[in-house]
Amino acid sequence: MIIETFKRLHDKLVGNAGDTSLQARIFHKVSIIALIGLPLALLVNIMIKVPLVNAALFVTWIVIAAMYINSRYFGRLQSSLILFSAGTSILMAFNYFINSGIQGPTLILYLLSLVFTLSVMPTKQFLYWMLGNVSIVGTLLLIEYYNTDFVKITYVKRSDLFLDTSTTYICVVICIGTVLSYLIKNYEREKDNALKASQALEVANNSKTRLLSILSHDLRSPLNSITTYLETLNGYELSAEERQFLEKNLLNETKNMQVMLHNLLSWTKSQMDGGTSVNLVRLNLSEMVADCLLIQQTAAKIKSVAIYADVDPSLELYADTDMLKLVIQNLVNNAIKFTPAGGEIQINSNCDRGRLRLNITDNGIGIPKERQANLFTLHATSTYGTNNEKGVGLGLILCKEYTELQNIQISFSSLPGNGTKFTLEFAELASDNKLSIKKTGDKSLELKLR
Repeated sequence: MIIETFKRLHDKLVGNAGDTSLQARIFHKVSIIALIGLPLALLVNIMIKVPLVNAALFVTWIVIAAMYINSRYFGRLQSSLILFSAGTSILMAFNYFINSGIQGPTLILYLLSLVFTLSVMPTKQFLYWMLGNVSIVGTLLLIEYYNTDFVKITYVKRSDLFLDTSTTYICVVICIGTVLSYLIKNYEREKDNALKASQALEVANNSKTRLLSILSHDLRSPLNSITTYLETLNGYELSAEERQFLEKNLLNETKNMQVMLHNLLSWTKSQMDGGTSVNLVRLNLSEMVADCLLIQQTAAKIKSVAIYADVDPSLELYADTDMLKLVIQNLVNNAIKFTPAGGEIQINSNCDRGRLRLNITDNGIGIPKERQANLFTLHATSTYGTNNEKGVGLGLILCKEYTELQNIQISFSSLPGNGTKFTLEFAELASDNKLSIKKTGDKSLELKLR
């Protein structure tokens, strides 16, 4: 609890990485350290009795506080940096003459000033700030060398010199350590972010390459088949039975192509910037299944596959109508595709511990074990159905993505040669409010009552 409170206070005073630049955060952090450390230095100087130095430190504290406020709360970082560097350089020059010159701690403070300035200034300005710092220090040393009377030795006792120098050194070490650790920490963070972005880009490129490979291979096959059927119908004298056979196959290929293109367009839309809008409405599961079966019934009749549905007509849930319909249609279409003539598909529902499940079970050829791990990814290999039906492999990817967007769990079990069972598990929603979900660029969910 204390750590969390400290982190919140730190972010409030220094700024967080989301809306504050690294330069600004370093400046704010060092400013806060200086604002805390200078009063401690004042106490040390009171002990060694150097009132003029305390006056300079007090003015320095006011300058740092003003520049911190100017940057943190008014957003004027560059002007704060320039005024801070120039103002502290002037005050340190004054401190050099009133606090023992080369024997005092001022030169250490100039070194700290240079480290801090270089950490927050653009790289192309490094040479100018380094030359400026060296020039000022060189000028002070030359003045003292030729005019020793300009420098006031303030230490009455030898112990005062050691106390002042040691405390100044400790403060300088803390400030330099803070700056360097902050730079290293943020460098590591940026490196990790760049690595993650590179890996994500590589995954995206691989997915795009895989998709283009699928499209170039799998869309060409049904188009060639359709072309062949049409050329045969147009170029040859066929009997009524032969013509009916070709027309039946042409219709089947056309419907397969329609499903493939629909899945392709849906998947492409889901990958576009801006995300996919999801509207959850209250709907009847039995009616939804019945609507989907009306569309799939023709394909089932062509293959002589029987579909039996036993869904409780009283079951209602919240889901996106179009998305859920596409999911069920794809699962039923896959079941038809991989079930041989004379086979059957069972669709039923059940409730267990507040969870509603919809099961789609077939007694088809099943899914080979080596394909099961990648079934919901672009790495899945598209296969031919029992009637040589072909797909682009996007149907189950859409099922996975669309179910996750609606907080629906999709799972399957399959034994090669003995059929497959897909299960959709819905979370029970007690509220009667209509909900909407928007998928953002990073695929996170944002729920809103309306």
